[in-house]
Amino acid sequence: MEYVKVIFSEDRQVLVDGEECGTTGETLEVDEGVHRIKLDGPQNYSPTFRRPNVTGTTFAAPMEVSFEEN
Repeated sequence: MEYVKVIFSEDRQVLVDGEECGTTGETLEVDEGVHRIKLDGPQNYSPTFRRPNVTGTTFAAPMEVSFEEN
């Protein structure tokens, strides 16, 4: 199991590979490998999505994936 924390200026649902996985600011569990991560709701952020290769993480040290508000 790997871990990701999605950073955004407001609380949003996080979609990992098209499925709701949790909320921004939470440490989320994902399988190891490449994932398509985006935010649910208005498209007032960039980039539209990210595709990180998530590997070598721990709950205490998740991969941070950030989005900027437009």
